[in-house]
Amino acid sequence: MLTIAKNPIPDLSVTGALDPYAEQIEQAFGKYEQTTGEELAEHERQAILAQLITWSGPEEKESFPNWAQAVRAAQMRVKTGGFLGERNTTVVKSRNEGLFNMAMGSVNWANCGKTAENILTELKKQHPTFVGGIESGKSEKIGSGAGKRLLELLREVPQQGQILLLDCSFPSVHTFLLEIHPNGNRYLCQGYQGTYYASWWTGKDEGGLLVGEQQDVKVSNDDRERLRRTREDWGLGRSVNPNRYDETVVLLAEAFDKAALPDIGEGEYEGIKVEKLRRLETAAWEVFATYWLGLPFCPVQRETDSIAKRTQRPEIEITTILVPDVTKNAGTSVTVPVVPNSIKG
Repeated sequence: MLTIAKNPIPDLSVTGALDPYAEQIEQAFGKYEQTTGEELAEHERQAILAQLITWSGPEEKESFPNWAQAVRAAQMRVKTGGFLGERNTTVVKSRNEGLFNMAMGSVNWANCGKTAENILTELKKQHPTFVGGIESGKSEKIGSGAGKRLLELLREVPQQGQILLLDCSFPSVHTFLLEIHPNGNRYLCQGYQGTYYASWWTGKDEGGLLVGEQQDVKVSNDDRERLRRTREDWGLGRSVNPNRYDETVVLLAEAFDKAALPDIGEGEYEGIKVEKLRRLETAAWEVFATYWLGLPFCPVQRETDSIAKRTQRPEIEITTILVPDVTKNAGTSVTVPVVPNSIKG
C-alpha cells in the first residue's frame, strides 16, 4: 500500500485508479525537474510511474508526505537498481506506456485548464489563420460585485466573418471555453479534473465519466443525473439554447454580485448561518456556492461543499479571442472537433 500525506492510495494498476491523482503526479514531475535541474525523459517518467504503481499494490508498504517526495524516492529507486537498466527499459515502456499515457491524458483532457489550453493549441495547428487572434487575446479580470460587466462580456456576439472565443477561468476553481458565432450559436467545451474527460462532455466517449457508480461512492446518483442533464443542455457538441444561455449567465452575474455583499462576522445571510470568520471573504464563497449546482460546470454536491470553504472573493478572468469564421457563416463548432474521440483509446 502507498500512503501520501497519511492518505492511503488505492492500487494504481486498476483501470481508472490513476485518474484522480494524475494532475498531482504531473505536478510532482515538474517539481522534481525544477528542484534538481534534471529533465526527465518520457521513459524515465514511465519508470517512476511504474514504481509508484508497484508501491500502491497490496504487498507493498511505502509512505510519503506528498507526491513530490514519492516521485523523488521512486526516481532514486530507479537509479539504484530499479527499472532503468538497459535490459529493462524496453520492458518498462511496453508494460507502462498505456497507463502513463492514460494518466497524462487525464491531465490534458480532464483538467479544466489543460483542456482549454490544448483546444487552443490544436486550433492553431488545424487553422493557421487562428494563430494571430489566439496569441493576441486580451484578458480582463472581473471581481465580485461586477456582475454587469460580466454580463456584457458573456453576451458579446462577434461581427460577420469572425468567431469569438472566451477563455474563462475562476482561479483555482474551474476553466471553461466558450465559442460564439455571429448567428448566436454558442458552444461550451470543458473537462473537469476527477469528474469527466472533455471527450465525455462532448459526447464522444461515454466511458469518459470518471464518477460512475462503481468508481466514486462519494458522488450520488442525483449528482450523476444532474451531470447528465447539464451535459444534455450544454454539451454533446451542440449549440446551447439561447434562452438557457442567457438565463445562466444572468444567474452567474447574480452570484458575483451577491458574493460582494457579505462583509459580515456572524449571523444569518439570506438563510445561510455564518459564524465569525477569520477571513470575511469565506462568507462570500459560501454565498457563491449556493449558485453552483445551477451552473453548467460540475454540479456535484461535494464540489459545492468544497467551493463554500474557499477564501478570498470570487473572481473570473476572461480572455477575449477573435478568429476568422472558417465555417463560412454555418455556425458549426470549431472547438468540439479538436477534442479527442477517446482519451483511453
